[in-house]
Amino acid sequence: MMRLRDAAFDAAAVAIRDARKRHAGAHQHRALHRVTATPYLIAQAILLPLLFCAVLLFAEPYLMGFWRDCIVFWLTRLDVPLHVLHQTSTIDGLHFEWSNSAAGTYMPSFTMMLGSALVTLLVFFFTGSMSNKSLPLKYLIRIVCVVQGIALLFFWFAPSQFPYTIPDHMRNIISIGYMLMLAIPVMLAIGYYLLHLSLPIKIIHTVFILSYFMLMIPHKVVLHTLILYKMSLLYMPVLYICLGAVFDVLLFVALYSWAVSMLPSNGTD
Repeated sequence: MMRLRDAAFDAAAVAIRDARKRHAGAHQHRALHRVTATPYLIAQAILLPLLFCAVLLFAEPYLMGFWRDCIVFWLTRLDVPLHVLHQTSTIDGLHFEWSNSAAGTYMPSFTMMLGSALVTLLVFFFTGSMSNKSLPLKYLIRIVCVVQGIALLFFWFAPSQFPYTIPDHMRNIISIGYMLMLAIPVMLAIGYYLLHLSLPIKIIHTVFILSYFMLMIPHKVVLHTLILYKMSLLYMPVLYICLGAVFDVLLFVALYSWAVSMLPSNGTD
């Protein structure tokens, strides 16, 4: 076994040396380059986040008003009996309440919990037959199943201890979305504003990313609300953990990757 291992290491070392000789004139991948942070780029990395965060803070009442109107527009057309409690335009004051005599608990029934448990188990065991090529998806599905299984146990043994309502969930999703929008310029300052790109391109991409979240967040709130209203609070943990802040961050990573993919070959020189 030792001889076989040594022979494998020797063969790998020979292959590496041959590859280096064949590609001696190849340039280093730009992902491995060290970015030269000029004073102009450092100024951009400091001033652009300050500018965008200041605009977001100033525009908070207008943004919350737009999200409130968008949510109410769709909930009205989807026959979800929620309305705005106060016509305020701040996160703290953006409260929703049930209209008329609509029940506000929406606890899962025994039949729903039993059906959800069976589906969760079936899906979890189905992932065992997935090939190794589907490992990321396999792990993702299993994570969702585990979260749903924990939620089932909680609602089975202590349903009265669940502290959140649908309006609470809506407010949390809105608050998390707005906090992420404030963090986006800061994150771009670390990995994007220091790149050798023109200033207008950086501003355009930042505005595009922020505009995406500005439109996506209220529609995500509507989707969560519709699922919880039609099904029950049983699915709030999955929505909050798997389609909440983590989902938003993954979307930001995807949009950031899209922006960086258009970087010219000399963008890191």
